[in-house]
Amino acid sequence: MPVSQVAVEFGRSAPLAAAAYKDADRLSGKVLVDGVLGPPLTNETFVVENPANMAVVANAPRCREADVERAVKSAHDAYPAWAAIPARERGRMVARMADLIEAECEAIAALLSLETGNALATQARPEMAGAIDMLRLFAGLGGELKGRTVPSGPGILHYTTRDPLGVVAGIIPWNAPVYLMAAKMGPALVAGNTMVLKTAEQAPLTVLRCAEIARHVLPPGVFNVISGYGEEAGRPLAEHPLVRKVTFTGSWTVGREIAGYVAAKLCPVTLELGGKNPNIIMADADLERAIPGVVQGMRFTRQGQSCTAGSRVFVHRAVYDRVVDGVVERLEALRLGDPLDEATEVGAMISEEQFDRCTYYVEMARDTPGARFLCGGGRPDDPDLRKGLFFSPTLIDGIPNDSPVCQEEIFGPVACVLPWTDFDDMMAAANDIAFGLAATLWTRDLSRAMDFAENIQAGFVQVNQYDTPQPNVAYGGLKRSGLGKEYSYESMIDHFTTSKTIIINRGTPG
Repeated sequence: MPVSQVAVEFGRSAPLAAAAYKDADRLSGKVLVDGVLGPPLTNETFVVENPANMAVVANAPRCREADVERAVKSAHDAYPAWAAIPARERGRMVARMADLIEAECEAIAALLSLETGNALATQARPEMAGAIDMLRLFAGLGGELKGRTVPSGPGILHYTTRDPLGVVAGIIPWNAPVYLMAAKMGPALVAGNTMVLKTAEQAPLTVLRCAEIARHVLPPGVFNVISGYGEEAGRPLAEHPLVRKVTFTGSWTVGREIAGYVAAKLCPVTLELGGKNPNIIMADADLERAIPGVVQGMRFTRQGQSCTAGSRVFVHRAVYDRVVDGVVERLEALRLGDPLDEATEVGAMISEEQFDRCTYYVEMARDTPGARFLCGGGRPDDPDLRKGLFFSPTLIDGIPNDSPVCQEEIFGPVACVLPWTDFDDMMAAANDIAFGLAATLWTRDLSRAMDFAENIQAGFVQVNQYDTPQPNVAYGGLKRSGLGKEYSYESMIDHFTTSKTIIINRGTPG
């Protein structure tokens, strides 16, 4: 979209939009390899659209094996010198990168809203703040990259070290691209690895902008960013013989394929693969907290596009009507609109593919006998939103727990509410799912809270809150939700370093 047309399309948000479009145009068609922001080897591109109005904002390179090879070689060549830098110094460089990104935070947040459709006020700014916090967390942990000494016999020194792995491949999705960039490159780089990051095709620009900033601090080749489709760029990146670690966030179907790609070379892999998470309300819950907790937990202000979204809401029959009425009242008050408008709380879905997926499940629910749409169910009525991929926050009851609507990850603003009376039966239903990422219980009963925590099949469990995963909180799931943990000191040690055991025998004195 020409910048001259931005004011017509965006009204009050025109200055921010104009700046974001200008940034998008400058980054269009580029990758960052060996410290250089420039054209790729490929001549093919794909379009990046603004989900709020479907305007083309940029073209992104459709990288294939040649660009993957170039990026991996750059990271491999940079690795020995980077790994030799003391860990605390590597941490200081990553901290400096966080400072530089923070200085450009508002402009980057606007670009993030432009390409993802996420609202600036409720999502893009908080994501930027979280990403900066994540980088600073790992930057400060450089001094903790240490092994241990092991008691042994006289004249024997037995110790372990924690060493980097080499080139790390990061593959990230579109729903929180900057936060996930930070969560992967922060620990990887501080631990002494170099990285090639493949962005999501729907949202490559903001990550590329952050990499452009990082090149002013990091040596060339330490952090490289390419774009492209999964089979054409992600697969050759994961399979590359010089890549010694893969960290992936996305769907479980693709994650399973990634695991297969790396199996032949016995490459370690971290997978975060989504969820279909229970949000459970007991009869004794503090409803003043639990009702907004349903809205927050479902991530409605991110259009439900979150792995931890509490999309199965189990509510005790004793408080069912009060909870449903309170949630519906809050959902109907949410303001959908231009993501760059300060008043907007809910933006647009990322792509037509995702919008159609959401519609498919909603229509399936509509065809389910006994189903009731308590609110939402499709596009909003506002004619000003018809150009974009806006979907009203949707709450449905009367859907059985074994329905695909309750069993499969929709990744949209659609939640099902399920009444219950027996705790054990409810817990069995909550666990009757292929995923096991997140779960929350609202109660004043400590005994029930402990029963829940001990028996729920999920890797990220909360009681009386439904917050998003935070820096330094170990995060990861069970079953189809993935392998390994992220966001914490332990994840850096476990997933971005390898342990070496060293035993030195003094031998015969003299």
